[in-house]
Amino acid sequence: MRPTRIEISRRALEQNIAYFRSIAPGKEIIAVVKANAYGHGMELVATAIEPLVDAFGVAFAEEGAALRSIGITKPIIVLMTPTIGDAEEIVEHDLDAVACSLDVVQRLNTVAQRFGRRVRCHLYVDTGMHRDGIAPEEVPAFVEACARLEQIELVGFCTHFARSDELDCQMTTRQNQRFAVVLDQLLQNGYRFRWIHAANTGAALQHPGTHYSALRIGIGLYGIAPGQTSAPPLRPALRLVTNVTALRSVRAGETVSYGTHYVAQRDTTVATIPIGYGDGFVRMLTGIAECLIGGKRYPIVGAICMDECMVDVGSDPIALGDEVVLIGQQGNQCITAREIADRLGTIPYEVTTLLGNRIERILVP
Repeated sequence: MRPTRIEISRRALEQNIAYFRSIAPGKEIIAVVKANAYGHGMELVATAIEPLVDAFGVAFAEEGAALRSIGITKPIIVLMTPTIGDAEEIVEHDLDAVACSLDVVQRLNTVAQRFGRRVRCHLYVDTGMHRDGIAPEEVPAFVEACARLEQIELVGFCTHFARSDELDCQMTTRQNQRFAVVLDQLLQNGYRFRWIHAANTGAALQHPGTHYSALRIGIGLYGIAPGQTSAPPLRPALRLVTNVTALRSVRAGETVSYGTHYVAQRDTTVATIPIGYGDGFVRMLTGIAECLIGGKRYPIVGAICMDECMVDVGSDPIALGDEVVLIGQQGNQCITAREIADRLGTIPYEVTTLLGNRIERILVP
């Protein structure tokens, strides 16, 4: 079996959840596990944390159905606008849906009638993201229309912030004010919601005024702070690990990997490790990536291949089978997803989410 694996720390997940509960006492936690739990392994993560959270958030109905198939019983909210084909899956698997248009809600109502069930919906008000949702001025009429649909139960009221990961951002303040105004109008008219949620990780960390009845925690669950957020005491849950599978001597002037662009400047030893862009360790990291072996940083040299890449270990006593860490801690050294993202000019979300299904995910203490 290939030794490349992703280790997910149960203790890190538990500590991160506990931290968010500590900064928002009495609020419920919606754990966002979409996109394979941001690359961490959706089924593995959800099973590990179900007793510690109040609900799960996914992007699409098929993700929710997959969670139900492994025995997850907590509420599961499908956070993206349901497609035409999603309605049956949402009803069949007892998923909560985000209500972004009357057409969607009417379609859910029709399917629910056929199944003899009710559908729980979360009214999504567009406060400025302009991606999904109901315009604030249209909310009263929308709610009245939903009330006439017998199979629809409005259990939630939510929005999404565009720039909550930025410090002192007035955009988040304006969005939250719009949200609060519409919410207050609905409450005054007698509407009540089981779930009122606006705060994602960034807002949860630095905008306490967005802490309504629940927090939607995605990237922070995995120990990564978003954007410009000042570093909170979160613990990264993921280690991307493999082992040395080959060692060879390379003389000065010889080349390594495709394209022969890397030329050894001295006699050295090159270690081969079984991970490549086919696993989501992207080729754009060629020439800028490093790894840890024995608690020391080494450069990855030559073009990153589909299934392997090479490491210049110099004259150090590296052996076959030695552990190699590409993301995470080893000894006193640590390579973070943010460090890799900065080198690529992207965000940590993309770095972990790109990690493919060829890599086994393992839950560790």
